[in-house]
Amino acid sequence: MTKKLFFVVLCMGLFSHIAKAQVEDFEIGIKLGLNIADVRGDEVDDLDPRTSIHIGLAAEIPINEYIGLQPELLYSFQGFSAESFEPNFEEENLKLDYIYLPIMVKYYPFYVVPGFSIEAGPQVGILTSAVLERKNTFEGGVTETSDVDFDDFVSDVDVAINIGLGYQFEMGAFFQARYNLGVTNIIEIGGVELSRQFSVFQFSTGIKF
Repeated sequence: MTKKLFFVVLCMGLFSHIAKAQVEDFEIGIKLGLNIADVRGDEVDDLDPRTSIHIGLAAEIPINEYIGLQPELLYSFQGFSAESFEPNFEEENLKLDYIYLPIMVKYYPFYVVPGFSIEAGPQVGILTSAVLERKNTFEGGVTETSDVDFDDFVSDVDVAINIGLGYQFEMGAFFQARYNLGVTNIIEIGGVELSRQFSVFQFSTGIKF
């Protein structure tokens, strides 16, 4: 019985050390992941998501053994696609690229799974590129494309709320799954602001040092 009790205490001590190590020191690293970017709002039933990537930096600032802040700086490729209204084209892809600054609050419920975190926080994005790509595929597989600058019809700023889950190994490698709920309208055509906000799923991996 004494040996079993000693073993349990030893395991709890090791467990506590590993758990605290996750948020004990300031860390910074890189992350890369997949975006599945869709939109919510008016007239979106015929729109399809754009699948692309995001890449950037992620840091972690420990607050205590259970809470940390993770500021990030990301370049994210987003947008959507639809059938074209132009008679000469079949498909339109609206490619919207942003620089985002998410600030995530991370809660580590250590006694569930060491390294596991529940995350939530806001993010602000600055539009860097807005291009409407029109495509038409002819017989023989030849594809014609035409790019139109779409900056004047897209909001320069995108604000969103993020929620997600993460797991970080003691060595610094991590995985994250996140949902990005946009709260600002992204499209304005002819002075009319459409109710369209981003709805983005992100899956990321990276490493912190």
